Amino acid sequence: MSSGLALLGYGGIGRLHAAAYSQLPFLYGSGPELRWVCTSRQETARAASRECGASRWGAGWDAALADPEVTAVDVTVPNHLHADAVAQALAAGKHVYCEKPLAATPEDAETIAAAVRASDRVFAMTFQYRFVPAILRAKQLVDAGKIGRVYSFRAEYLHSGYQNPERPLSWRMDKERSGSGALADLGSHVIDVVRYLLGNFDSVQGHLETFITERPVSKGAAEFGPVTVDDAAWIRARLKSSAVGTIEASRFATGTLDDMRFWIYGERGALHFSLMDLNFLWYFNAEQAGGAYGGSQGWQRLDTVGHYPGAAVPPGRAPMGWLRLHAENQYRFLRAVAEAGAAGAAGDAEAAGSGSGRDHGRLTADDALPGIDDGLAVQAVLTATERSHADAGRWVAVERR
Repeated sequence: MSSGLALLGYGGIGRLHAAAYSQLPFLYGSGPELRWVCTSRQETARAASRECGASRWGAGWDAALADPEVTAVDVTVPNHLHADAVAQALAAGKHVYCEKPLAATPEDAETIAAAVRASDRVFAMTFQYRFVPAILRAKQLVDAGKIGRVYSFRAEYLHSGYQNPERPLSWRMDKERSGSGALADLGSHVIDVVRYLLGNFDSVQGHLETFITERPVSKGAAEFGPVTVDDAAWIRARLKSSAVGTIEASRFATGTLDDMRFWIYGERGALHFSLMDLNFLWYFNAEQAGGAYGGSQGWQRLDTVGHYPGAAVPPGRAPMGWLRLHAENQYRFLRAVAEAGAAGAAGDAEAAGSGSGRDHGRLTADDALPGIDDGLAVQAVLTATERSHADAGRWVAVERR
């Protein structure tokens, strides 16, 4: 699974990615060689290399993409730079791991999709919440028919911290660089989880709210600038399956920490999960016998904890940690890269022996690993929600190209 990796961007998310990669040798016996870390300035890149252990650093990513020892790149730059970074990396023959959301605009998302489809490289998204064991278990229960027909759902991802009016502007509050606010930042994750568990979206009705419209341009500055994104988003949704539900994403949920929650209600059962209680999945089996004083019917706590098949440490009974989700998402990507390399070698040998080549392919046997179609599907929901809000909350079809 070892490969040369270039990390493009080293903000808060880039640092988290670097920390998660460092866990992989302990978890699965091997991990990538972090060859490059690239930021916007030489001095910040050098400081980043000292922290994360990258052997090379640079301002911009041209040198990293030209390095033949770099097999894959991890894109953690601001959203408006995703399209250029991904397209250039693919053109250089690199596999790509891209932070959510796919892009800042629908047009950039299509540019990325065209580049991926024209390439034979592996492309994967960072949707790490798919890899909570409780959510993987929920997927098993839904797919096995244990919930039956899903009637409705509620899902939310709530943060706090932005309610302080003295918090200065950042790229996450600038629509041109971020695409949207809480909708893209938090909503993209919970939209992906709902879609992963329950299937594609059909239509949405959206409302976006900006509570603080101006902020200091920097910490302690007297000058203020406009906030051009949403602080909170609400979505009413209908899925292709006919299930209906609501989604809330907020960076203004005072008193919360990092809480992504969902409730799923079906004909045969129900599910509940909270990220702040991520070691467990709650399951209600409606087909269990009732009776006097409730009989045996009731909510069951499934102890999903850290059960990842094939992981060396920690033991499955150990409590989960947030960084472990990122490490699992990264591991699945790097495993797909290794599988693509093995398939490519087999294809080259076949072509040499028979005169016919074989497509390396971008699809893997890992159904959980999110790829370009998943990134596009989430982007389509973000776009439809914004269009609904701009048109007084009318229902808008979720269109996937």
